[in-house]
Amino acid sequence: MTKVLLLSKNHTVEPRLQSILNRVNAEFYCSSSLFYQAKEHITIIQYFSLIIICDTISNVELAQSVKAIKNSGIPIFRSGNKKQISDTEFAWLDTFIDYWVEADDSDSEIIDKIARASLNKVESTQPSSVENFSSQNYSNFLNQLSKKEKQLLFYLYEANGKTISREILCQKMWQSETTHSGLSNLSAIAKRLKFKMLDAGIDTDGLGSSWGQGYFLQAPFLLFLRNNDFDKYFVSNSGSVGGE
Repeated sequence: MTKVLLLSKNHTVEPRLQSILNRVNAEFYCSSSLFYQAKEHITIIQYFSLIIICDTISNVELAQSVKAIKNSGIPIFRSGNKKQISDTEFAWLDTFIDYWVEADDSDSEIIDKIARASLNKVESTQPSSVENFSSQNYSNFLNQLSKKEKQLLFYLYEANGKTISREILCQKMWQSETTHSGLSNLSAIAKRLKFKMLDAGIDTDGLGSSWGQGYFLQAPFLLFLRNNDFDKYFVSNSGSVGGE
């Protein structure tokens, strides 16, 4: 699966890009902090197939961070106008950009660029597989999770690989009827959980999703949790799984 890092100050203003990524079943994560802290988080950035730097990030800011981002070895996309930048003091930035996403690009053109970048991605160090994950790292990972993140992981663990709908997860986690706010919070919790998995060195493919339907755990990650008695850990550290 193609994994895309969207670097943007405001993910709500990137609806077209998000729509295209959903259409091609790409997994994407939107962040501004990874742009400003690229040097400190190169390993995390290298997990992704490609990077899209959105136009909410100015050329002035990009000039300060583009070299660090380029060092990750990941193809860089830039939202903007290539011709306009060529007439400015930031023309040199183009040497660091692999693909441009311009306003007049059709959806199919953008999809083709994403496909080419994914195929041509420079081989990089990937997060370690769960088979090589140490017990200490496992403990640190669990201790970093919030109560709601642990609840989500537990309910998916209980489902034993089956997909649980977003509506049912909301009802379980908040013990109330499903609301738009609850669905939005669930999505945010799932994204934070994936990011913490990534930060700990766990492949985020372990937490699967069916677009618009729900979430599930992939077999390798599920087996890993089972072998490490995740259910016993959860009960002993959280008590009742319901409520706040």
